[in-house]
Amino acid sequence: MLFAYGSKITSDRELLKDCIQDLFIDLHRYNLELRHPEYLEYYLLKSLKHSLARKIQQSRQIQYLPLENTATFNLKFNLEEDYLLNETEQSRRESLKKIIQSLDAPKRELLFLKFNSGLNYAEIGEMLNLKPETVKKQIYRLLQSIRQCFSSKIAEFFVICFNR
Repeated sequence: MLFAYGSKITSDRELLKDCIQDLFIDLHRYNLELRHPEYLEYYLLKSLKHSLARKIQQSRQIQYLPLENTATFNLKFNLEEDYLLNETEQSRRESLKKIIQSLDAPKRELLFLKFNSGLNYAEIGEMLNLKPETVKKQIYRLLQSIRQCFSSKIAEFFVICFNR
C-alpha cells in the first residue's frame, strides 16, 4: 500500500524504497507507540508523503533546481476503461446469477448453506440428512460445473466483444 501510494508521488523507485525503509526504522528507533490502530494507515501514509517531499526537496536544492512541483501526485482517470471494467463485471455477475438460477432447488440450497450460513460440512449434512463427505463432494462438483458454465459464458462474452 505504501509503495503504491508513494509511486503516485515520485517515479524514483529507489528513493521510494529508501523512504519506506526509513519510515519503519524510525518507528523502531523511536519506539513509537501508536495508541489508535485505526489511525495507523493514516500515520504511515502521511509520514511517507512528508519524507518523500523532504528528500525530493533536498535533492533539488543540491541540484539548484526550482522548488516548484516538489511532489506531484500523478493521478490518472481513464473513464472509458473504468466503464468497460464495470460493464464486464456486471456482465459476469449476471452470467453467474443465471447459472445459479438454472440449478435445481436442492443444489441452490446446498450452495446457500455453504456460502451464506457459515455452517460447516457436518452441520449442513445434518440439516439435509446427508453425510459430511457427501456434502463436500456435491459442493465440489457443483462448483466445478459452475466454473465450466461460467468460463464458457466468459468466452462467449469475449468473442462478442472482439467481433464488434
